[in-house]
Amino acid sequence: MKQLRQTERTSRLGQPVETQMAIDAQIKQGRHAFRNAVNASPPLATGTVPPFSEASIVRSSHGHDADVASLAQPFEKSIGAAPRHSETTVDMPFDAEEMSSAVVLDAIPLPVFFKNREGVHLGCNRAFESFSGRSRAEIIGKTVFDLVPAPIAETYAALDEALFANGGVQQYEAKTTAEDGGVVDLLLSKTAITDIAGNRIGLVGAMLDITERKRAEHDLKEALEFAEGIIAAIPDVLFEVDADGRYLQVWARNQELLAQRKEVLLGKLVRDVLPPDQGDIAMLALEEADETGASYGRCVRIALPNGESRWFELSVAKRPSSNHSTVTFLVLSRDITERKHAEGTTIEARARLLSVLQTIPDMVWLKDVTGKYLLCNHAFEGLVGKAEAEIVGKTDYDLFTAELAQFFRDKDEEAMQAGRILINEERFTAHEDGRSVLLETRKVPVFTGGKLTGILGVARDITELDTSRKKIRQMAFYDSLTGLPNRTLFNERLREMIGDAASAGQRAGVMLVDMDHFKAVNDTMGHPVGDELLRQVATRLKEGVRTSDTVARLGGDEFAVLLPNVKDNDDLAQIASRMLAAFGERFMLSDREFFVSCSIGISVFPNDGEAPDDLVKYADSAMYLAKRSGRSNFRFYSRDLTIGAEKRLALESDLRLAMRHGHLELHYQPKVLLDNGKVIGSEALLRWHHPKKGMIPPGEFIGVAEETGLIIDLGRWVLHEACLMAAAMNADGLPPHKIAINLSPKQFQCPHLSQTIADVLQETGCRAEWIEVEITESLLLHNCEGVSTTLSQLHASGISIAIDDFGTGYSSLSYLANFPIDTLKIDRSFINRSDKRSRELVKAILSIARCLGQNVVAEGVETVEQEKFLAESGCAVAQGFYYSKPVPKSELLVANARP
Repeated sequence: MKQLRQTERTSRLGQPVETQMAIDAQIKQGRHAFRNAVNASPPLATGTVPPFSEASIVRSSHGHDADVASLAQPFEKSIGAAPRHSETTVDMPFDAEEMSSAVVLDAIPLPVFFKNREGVHLGCNRAFESFSGRSRAEIIGKTVFDLVPAPIAETYAALDEALFANGGVQQYEAKTTAEDGGVVDLLLSKTAITDIAGNRIGLVGAMLDITERKRAEHDLKEALEFAEGIIAAIPDVLFEVDADGRYLQVWARNQELLAQRKEVLLGKLVRDVLPPDQGDIAMLALEEADETGASYGRCVRIALPNGESRWFELSVAKRPSSNHSTVTFLVLSRDITERKHAEGTTIEARARLLSVLQTIPDMVWLKDVTGKYLLCNHAFEGLVGKAEAEIVGKTDYDLFTAELAQFFRDKDEEAMQAGRILINEERFTAHEDGRSVLLETRKVPVFTGGKLTGILGVARDITELDTSRKKIRQMAFYDSLTGLPNRTLFNERLREMIGDAASAGQRAGVMLVDMDHFKAVNDTMGHPVGDELLRQVATRLKEGVRTSDTVARLGGDEFAVLLPNVKDNDDLAQIASRMLAAFGERFMLSDREFFVSCSIGISVFPNDGEAPDDLVKYADSAMYLAKRSGRSNFRFYSRDLTIGAEKRLALESDLRLAMRHGHLELHYQPKVLLDNGKVIGSEALLRWHHPKKGMIPPGEFIGVAEETGLIIDLGRWVLHEACLMAAAMNADGLPPHKIAINLSPKQFQCPHLSQTIADVLQETGCRAEWIEVEITESLLLHNCEGVSTTLSQLHASGISIAIDDFGTGYSSLSYLANFPIDTLKIDRSFINRSDKRSRELVKAILSIARCLGQNVVAEGVETVEQEKFLAESGCAVAQGFYYSKPVPKSELLVANARP
């Protein structure tokens, strides 16, 4: 065939001019004939395709040539043959007919072409031009060998020969490569054209893009195979039934699970196959699915052909359908016989378990996740004082006090959130006799199918056990005579104190206290009196230490004290001094007065050592040093105490002289509005110019003033000077300027503080609204009535109240609401740090103040970045070195007088 086609092509190319002209005439006539043929041909689905590469499937429609006679007649005319039926010719001028056919042909979106018997293309439409990538001029007069590679051309030529040989309509599928590289599927349809004598003189062809159809067929095939795979894999039975319950289709991997054979079931109604009661259940499932779209959980019992009866759970879904008049349902029938047997076993076991629960002495109850009781045993009934019928359905809030009920609820939620058993000890007042009992309660979360459904509680009365445990602990860790911790507990707490101090970077102290001449009391008055003296000494020692300290009796007349978190040796010295003072008072023993002294030795962690035994040893050495030094005193293991005490005494003496000779003065640090830089007030700060030591920081002498009581006179002097300054700063014509004055907690211990301040205001001509009192957070922690009353009186008089260094102490939101606080001063430690946590704390303080209607002043602002952050965060007022260091009174007055 290849050789034949190539020969024909060569022959045509070598034809004389006359022959070629004749062919051109045939082509022109053929166009006219082909357009008529297209009009008469059956329509194909629309679609366009790019050039194709190979044919894949051929399907021939074998029919009589007469079936396509209407297509042959115009084609015969184009090549000079007489038409069979004269009525098929169109009586119009050739040019008009030519133009009309061309328009119609180009309007067809399918690629269409026609050839003569020798394979020469006589015409095509624009769709074919686009498909082939060539113009009509490049196609007409050419054969397939001129248009595509030889191997492909031979395939198409062979298909054309087959069409000419067999006639009829030839259809086949082919694949082609699109310009973007994708594969396109085509359907080609060709028919042979015959003349009046029945000779096949040419063909007409059209192409259709069937890529989407092929893809859809492929997807459908895969979906069907996937569905069949699922059905084959699941052990359940799948039915399709109509609304009447008629079996339309059955899929079952295990045919033994069918009530009847598949071929018997098809066409039958559910009610005809199942017993009446089970059939009713199945039809209810269909009705529910018809109304809601699905139905789940209904179970039926079916007798199988082998005589076995099994349980099945029905899951019904209304099947989607484009035909709304036909409603069918898909029913998944799952064998749950084993589950039913397990449920029955569980019910029986539950009944037996409940019988056991009623006999055990422990209290048992079960609640759902909302706290409602589901069951309880007799022991729990006795504890609550109600029958189970009165308990089930109720919550703890219905049975107990609100506080106790909330406690129980919190413990329940804690166990449920933890997802595991939690053991607690809960104090409870028994209903039977009103006695207080201690219960060891175990709360166990209950899960059903992986979902939390409740909480199981088991409680045991451990009151007697707890009493025994306390007695055993008391005997093991406490001195039977004084009730103080013994040496064992002391050593344990010593190790804990050292570990905590090391972790926190703190100092801690160890004291050993030994009574002087205790043996003489024992020998003179006897051991009972000596024991009573030891008990009284223990009481006085406990009263002389902090609540965080531990006083222990190591044996005989030797006591020990643990003092965690001490700032310096002065703290230890103060505590030791209080102990010595307590021993200085008389002891009443057998109606007689006795005076007993003691000697105290002190060691410090980590200065003197880090090992527990070393610290005890060093304290013991210091104690004997105290005895050798005359008794009734204390000694440190080092000389730090002596140095510190001497320095403190000298500082106290110098401070008294400074107050007498006017070495103290006030400096003022301005407060500035962040939005415009305007100065609206200042803080009065005490300064001490020592004639020899120079400037002494307030942190060094304020503490001494408070401990010695000098703070009262010093505080009144500061208040008087600051009020004079406030009056000067707010003179006529000057902008408002408020002076902030720091008050010590010691000043609030003095009666009539508010009256003292009022007297100073009157003396200085200062108005209350011109000053602000700054206090520390520690003052508010005790919340004593006197402090609250004083602050309220000051606030009522017009004096504003500010909390200084807010956030560094034991900050509590309650005192912000309970006390008349006007201003919060954010401590400089938050401002100077740029870490995210500190900045968020600043924002939080600002937010709290805004909510409570309080002002905020930021202390210690030193950079423009800090000012920018505060302004962006909503802070209105700041003070710090960025604006001004504390300045003397004269400088502030000059600055305030400037316009």
